This record gives sequence, structure tokens and C-alpha cells, in this order.
Amino acid sequence: MSKKSNVWQFFYKASDTVATCCLCNRNYSRKGRGTTCLRNHLKSKHPSEFLTLSEDIKYMDLVKREISSSSPQHPTAQLELNLHETDPDPLDTEDVSCSARCDEKLALMLLNLSFKFIEEPGFVNFVRVLQPRYVIQSRNYYENLLCKDIHRKMQAHLKEQIDLLDAISLSTSYWRCDSGEGLLTLTCSGISRDFQSHRLMLKCEAVNYGSSSKLACCIRDLIPSLPLEVPKEKIHCVIRDETTAVSGSLPDCSVHRLQMCVRFSLQSNELLQNLSSKCKQIVDHFASSKMGHDHLKFIQEIRLTRDACKLQSYDPLQWNSTFQMMASVFRMKDAISLYCEEYNLVQIYPDEWIDIDLCSKVMQPCEEIIKIWSNPSTTTSSVIPLVAALRDSLRTDVHNYVSSVTICSFARKLLEELEMKFSHVTSDIRFLMATYLDPRYKQAFFSEREEQLVANEVLLLLTRVHEDSNGQPPLKVNKVSSSSFHKNESKIDSILDNMLTTLSTNTQQTTTSFGSQSQIKNLLYLYNSEPRIDRNMDPLMWWKANIKYSSMYSIVRRFLSAPAASVASESLFKESPHLFCDIRAGLCAENASKIFLIKSNFRNSYSKE
Repeated sequence: MSKKSNVWQFFYKASDTVATCCLCNRNYSRKGRGTTCLRNHLKSKHPSEFLTLSEDIKYMDLVKREISSSSPQHPTAQLELNLHETDPDPLDTEDVSCSARCDEKLALMLLNLSFKFIEEPGFVNFVRVLQPRYVIQSRNYYENLLCKDIHRKMQAHLKEQIDLLDAISLSTSYWRCDSGEGLLTLTCSGISRDFQSHRLMLKCEAVNYGSSSKLACCIRDLIPSLPLEVPKEKIHCVIRDETTAVSGSLPDCSVHRLQMCVRFSLQSNELLQNLSSKCKQIVDHFASSKMGHDHLKFIQEIRLTRDACKLQSYDPLQWNSTFQMMASVFRMKDAISLYCEEYNLVQIYPDEWIDIDLCSKVMQPCEEIIKIWSNPSTTTSSVIPLVAALRDSLRTDVHNYVSSVTICSFARKLLEELEMKFSHVTSDIRFLMATYLDPRYKQAFFSEREEQLVANEVLLLLTRVHEDSNGQPPLKVNKVSSSSFHKNESKIDSILDNMLTTLSTNTQQTTTSFGSQSQIKNLLYLYNSEPRIDRNMDPLMWWKANIKYSSMYSIVRRFLSAPAASVASESLFKESPHLFCDIRAGLCAENASKIFLIKSNFRNSYSKE
């Protein structure tokens, strides 16, 4: 076996016959495959480095002589000691796989950084010191690596993941900024056979359309132009947000529907709008006046001896920005009142302060529900229960806040909008089935008509499953251990818990109509007789643990696959400002869309490497 000379710590192989000096970048021929010319170059051009090389040689000779004189002859005595040899360089090999892997890792790093980063002198110099033999390629090289090789691998991975899912739910979402740049996404949600939730981004499109007609065409072709072949029978439902919904129709996304309820209720309440305008004038005053801001801070800390708070500015892109702004003004009520008296700023009267406080209380359940629905793990099974809880809260507010004309009118209008925009959930079998198959809720929020609709649908689906299967597996009872969970103290949680405690499910009356003549009806009777689990428990883990209901698994995975909302674009858009900078610098929209897709799925695809 050939041994690596210590001279190679100052050279690297440019090719089979050429070596390059790492110190001065000169090339030398190695036709004879020897290192004499390289050693002579060090001696003449880099004497200090050659001196260290010579000292290593002398030290090696000394060690060899001492071992030869003191040790008896042994078959291994003829072996040379390579104490001078450094660890092998991973790039000093004829195999290009290591260099290609470095290229791929650097390309993946550019998912979170602009392409101009690899051209920065600081990064180039750092890599040159860290590994002189690695050559940083052009930005086009890494762009092609991402948009061809890595994108192809990602598409293959997505295809494998979809094949593992019995049913999927698609959701479309669009987010844009004031400059017109936006991101259109198509997300897939599903439950695998081991009852693990999966969320995959199937398509991303970076768009910058000033024309609404062009955007409409892009939205219309989002699903038909999907590069992956998804069988239609696998698709359970399609959830569209407010922008991607069909023109003239309401969005399928529960979050956007509730936001529309709040927006329309505010627009119809002139008194509340005038009050929010006052709050905005106050916030804008302190945002534009450094002296006013400092004096307000002085009032809080010195005169009122409390910690200084910050005012929340108005953001038109945030659905509840008006209410957050008003709440921040109310938190600084005393300090702002003192300041307004001293400087003759717009006055908020005592009755108006009460309205601001009551408005925050009316809005609290709405904000809590939207936060719950925006969680990717929340499914459509929570829509009916949370709408019922919000309805109960608003009815209580209308009764309790009758002394405030402004807030009572706002709560009543919000209740009307809620009843109108969510009236479909009690007749849509997808919502009813999802709620029933969630062991946290089952039939708690159903009327007799809704119970019968669900019962007929479950019997029909289970009959089909039973006919397609070779036989029903034996019933096996696996109880879920009851453990205590920490209750999240919030207004909506309290309302929902009270409703689940007081609502009469009348399980016996509902299930006796099924009879006990078939195994399917007995299975449903058994499921309906099970006590509801705690709301903080994972319904999927409950199903996984109760193998006795395995014949229901296919319909459970189907109806619980749909998320409550479509909110994928916003977070990905806000995490990727560098990509839009690259688009302005010349990155084509098609490649940017591919990079968005890789980035959105990167954590699931590459985190286990």
C-alpha cells in the first residue's frame, strides 16, 4: 500500500498529473508521480515550511533507529511508522461524492440565505481558510443544483409520502405584501396508518401580479397543474382561504370566515369605529413624537411608579390589529389620561374607556379560537364545538353588556354574522362526521336530526368497509389510561368545558335504534358508550390505542385528515424575504417557486440525515 508523503500538507492534486501549491497557487507536473519536484519547490520558495518538513523527516529517522536498536526482530518490525502523517483530507480523493455532498449542503444553506451570500468576500475567505481545496461555484451552479437535482429528490419524496396516505385533504392559501409580491401555496394533510399526522407542501408559486385576472388564472390552475399525480378518490376535501376561494363565495377556511365576521361587525358599528379612530390618533401621536413618547414613559415610571408599557401600532395586514391597538391604549389608561390633560390631546371619556374594556372581553374568545384553528394539528372536528362555544359567549355578552349600546350592538352583529357564515357546519357531513369521530366531542353538540345523519353515514361507510374486507378482526378492549392534564385557563376553554359537562348526549337513546343484530351496529353501540376523553388528549392516539375499533380506522383517517384552516402561506412568506430579493436581482419566478417548495418540506425531508 502506498504511503502518503508529508509534503502533501502543502499541495493538493489538481489532476492526476498536476499538483497545486496551497501557499502560492503554482502548478507543478507530476508525470513521474513523485514528490521530489514538490519538495524542491518548498525548499526554494517556502524555506520556513520546508524546514518543518525536514524536522519531521529527522524525527522519523530518529524514532526508527531507536526502535530498531531496542526491540527484537518481529515480522512487523519492517513496517514504517507514519507518525508524521496528518489525517486524510476528505477532498483529496479521486471520488467526487464528497465534493458533491459539500455542494449540496451549501445549496441547502441558501434556502435561508440570499444567493449573493456565497459571493461575499468574508464567506469566500472563511471557506478558503477552512478548506483550501473546496472551490465555491457560481450562484447559477447552486441554483441549478437546488432547482433540478434537489427538487427532483423532493418530488420523489412527496410522491412516496402521499402513497402512504389513504386519504388527503388539500388547502390553498395566498399571502401578499403591499408591494404586490405574494406566495400561493397548495398544502396536503393526511393521517398515516400508524396515526401520525402529515403535512406536506405540494406546490408553491412566487407571484407578483398587479392584475387580478392573472392571479385568478394562477389560482384556478393551482390544483390542475400539480406535477404529482394524486388520485381523485384520495382527496377528501379542498379548503380555500379568503383569497383563493371561488369568486362570490365564502372561504372554506374557518379562520378566514371568523375574521370576516369580525371585520363586517366592526364596519357596521360607527360608534366603535370612531372610538378606534381616537385610539389611532393617540398611538400615531406618540409614534411620531419622541418627546411625547419620553414624557409618557416618565409619567408611567415616575409619577405612577409602574413599569412602562408600549402602545400597539395599527397594522392593516393583521386581522385584529384594531382591537390589539385599543387594548394597548386601555392598559395605559391612567398615563394617557394625564398626558392628554396636560397637552390637550384627543380625549377619551369615561364611558368610552368602559367600551374599550368590554370590547376586549367580547373579542377574547374570537382571538383564542383563531389561535386554536391556526394550529396545523387542529382538525375540522373542533369547528362545530368552538362555534357553539363562541355562540354561547356572544349571547351572554349581549345580555350582560346591554348598558353599553356600542358593545351590545357589536356583540349582536357578531353573533348574526357567526350564525350566517357558519350555518353550513351543522349540515355538512364532513364537519358532522369529523366531530363524531373525535372522542373528545362525539355527539355532544348534535341535534336529533344531526345525530341521525351521522348514524346513517357511519353505517353506510362501515358496511362498505365490511364488505370489502375478508372479515372483522376480533374485538379487543384497550382502555386509555386516564391521566390528569393541565387546563389552559382561557375564556373559550372555560365555556367549552362547561358545555361538555352540561350538554346531555343521550347516548342510549341514540344507539338503541341501531339494534344488536350485526357486528357493525354493536361496534357503534360500543363506541357511543365510551366516555368522552379529556379535551387535552390527542384523539389520534386514542384511536391508535383502541384496536377494537380497527374496522373504523379508514373512515377516521379520512375525516380527521382535514385541517380546520388554511394558513400555510403567511409564515413561509414572512420567513423568506431573501428569496424575493433574489427575484428582484434576477432569480426567475419558476426557480424561486421550486426553492420555496424545498424549503417548506426541508425539515421533514432532511432532518433525519
